[in-house]
Amino acid sequence: MRKHHIACLAFVLVLFLATSATAAGKPSAAYSLHVGSYPSAEKAAEQVNNLNEKGCDAFSAKPEGKDGRWRVFVGRYQGADEAAREGSKLEKKKVIRFFAVRKIPAAGAQAEPTGARDNTTAKKESPAPEPPKAAAPKDRQPHPQVKITSATTEATQTPSKGKRPALHAFLAKKVESPGESVTEGLPLPEPFKFQLFGESGANNKKEAKDASLAEDEALYSDAVKLYRQGLYSKAVDKFRAYIDQFAGNPRSKVSFYWIAECYSQMKDAKKADDAFQEALKRWPDYQDLPREVLVSLGFHFFRQGAYDNIVGAFSYYINIYPDDPFRKEMSYLIARSLTEMQQFEPALKVFSALIEKYPDSKEATESAIIMANIGVKKPGLKLPAYMTGVQYYKDPVATYDMVLSKQLPSLEMTERILFQKAFALYQRNRFQEAFATSISLLKRFPNGPCKDATLAQLKVITVQLVDEDYKKADYLRVADTYFAAYEGAWVKSVDFGTGYRIADSLSRVGLYRDARRVSDHLLMVEKDSRNRNSLLVLMADVNIRERHYDEAERLVMELAKDASSLGRDDRVSLRRIQGDLYLKKGIYEKAAASYAEISAEGVADPAALHRNYGVALRFSDSCASALQQFQLAIRQSEKNKAANSQVLQDSLAGVGDCYLKTRKYPEAVTAYKQAVESAQSGAQNPWTLYNLGKGYVEMKNLSEANRVFSELKVRTGDDFWNKTIDYTLSDSAWTEKYRKYLSTK
Repeated sequence: MRKHHIACLAFVLVLFLATSATAAGKPSAAYSLHVGSYPSAEKAAEQVNNLNEKGCDAFSAKPEGKDGRWRVFVGRYQGADEAAREGSKLEKKKVIRFFAVRKIPAAGAQAEPTGARDNTTAKKESPAPEPPKAAAPKDRQPHPQVKITSATTEATQTPSKGKRPALHAFLAKKVESPGESVTEGLPLPEPFKFQLFGESGANNKKEAKDASLAEDEALYSDAVKLYRQGLYSKAVDKFRAYIDQFAGNPRSKVSFYWIAECYSQMKDAKKADDAFQEALKRWPDYQDLPREVLVSLGFHFFRQGAYDNIVGAFSYYINIYPDDPFRKEMSYLIARSLTEMQQFEPALKVFSALIEKYPDSKEATESAIIMANIGVKKPGLKLPAYMTGVQYYKDPVATYDMVLSKQLPSLEMTERILFQKAFALYQRNRFQEAFATSISLLKRFPNGPCKDATLAQLKVITVQLVDEDYKKADYLRVADTYFAAYEGAWVKSVDFGTGYRIADSLSRVGLYRDARRVSDHLLMVEKDSRNRNSLLVLMADVNIRERHYDEAERLVMELAKDASSLGRDDRVSLRRIQGDLYLKKGIYEKAAASYAEISAEGVADPAALHRNYGVALRFSDSCASALQQFQLAIRQSEKNKAANSQVLQDSLAGVGDCYLKTRKYPEAVTAYKQAVESAQSGAQNPWTLYNLGKGYVEMKNLSEANRVFSELKVRTGDDFWNKTIDYTLSDSAWTEKYRKYLSTK
């Protein structure tokens, strides 16, 4: 029910900000300004005459009650808002010193002008309109979203277990991690300066005490004057003296609040909170409180984390004083309080109205930040498309970029906005941008308050990014992520799955030393035997790629002893590595047998597997089967020619070798030409060029053969190829010359 009430107050505030002032409804009774109370009708009549001489419509009335004091009123107004505005004007003109808005019966029913009979008894005065009441402190725990901190806040001691912290202690409270509160990192609102409310103490001229004032009113007037002169300590003494001498008088209530306000101006938060607490216990409503006191009470609620009371107090204030110079700041504090209460929809509407009315203000910028933060924390709220600033909620990343382009008041705010931006990017699955933003933040603020939270967030983003790129077989980007996050020491620990993907990716892009280093680190910390065996299989593969065949063979033999304990993928990888070892040693039959046990479906790098299998079969004199494997390798390589250019070139050359061996020379020449054309950056295999020339020789196309052989000699500049080519041409000439004498099989 209370939340509904607060949401209604926020809605009223939105309507107020959208228009120049809140339209007053038709009142059910008249309102007047209560400006003084006197023990006798004569004293009241003197005050009425003085006010009438100043152009006021003043009158007096004797209320029913124990005090029996005559009260002096000024004016009759249709609504409390109108009365408050007129009272403010009279106060600024120094026609009256203070006032309280009172509801009075219809004109002529209860109060009579000064010239009337003094013994006329006024009817009982109706109660004043009730503003929102503050929740009783003992019934309300501090709000759980109190997370606002300030670098200038004095440190407080941690309360002992079971004790409620002092009301002022929350100013020094530090958040555990950024991002929990949508207002985190924003400047702590500063109490308003009240020079505009009253006279400046430096320019005041001492005024003689008005002899017409009653003793209690004179004492109260002196206390207020001391406050307005900035003599807060003396003002406290005067207000206390008033309370001691005139306990129970109407001014006693406001004197309690004035004392708290004086302590607030003296920046003694603890005494101010204690004084406000005492006053709230006695009078939980805001009726009759001067503007300064009501504002200070709002900041007391803010320090206490009583955000629901802030909304009530400041909404009441803005409606009573619509022309107040601080209504912008108060509206912002109302919206911020609604945010801390997690009433995001009404908060967004107030922020929107504030941005529309004050677009170039500091509060508008902070409102945009909070709207973006709400968009990160609570996406999916249904908001009107026409609402001003709705784009800040719907696109937090663009909002953060917009704010970061401005001159922000503190580096801490910049850091926290960057943190929020990284999280927003992560939330929207823009992992690469989230990663880059987090790295940039840590480089710019290596020891900032967001460091620990950013490192934790970066680790999560890194794991997600590695997993995503590894599934796409983008091993180069996985390697790049590794060097940025782990080699940069931003992420100092890694889970096994992520570490394995990094090591495997590093190996696949040829960074064998780094792959070995990651694997060695994982082996030192990993206890699970199956995971360790997976790493050993990977290490064996790295050793083969680095041509450390003996070490690779040692690992393979060790793993083969207990192959049944390996997972399916690791068993397949182990058989493949065994085949690669046999192939490197020239044991082609065993290599082919190892490859034959592997199904290419689902294995890593199937093109290379088919190529190697084809090579093993070709040197085992199984050209027909070898051709099938080479053709499969070619089809797999063409899916990603850039990544498999060498495999494609080798497989086309293998096809040529099979045709050359079976004396199908035109097919062999065609395959070799395709192999030469597929070579990137001119990196040709000399044997491919040689066999291409040899194919032309067998086809009796000596001109093309000589062209290819000349190119080979130029490319290599090696005497070996010169002698080999000369021998081939000589042998071909001799064979042609004596062919009729040679046996034909």
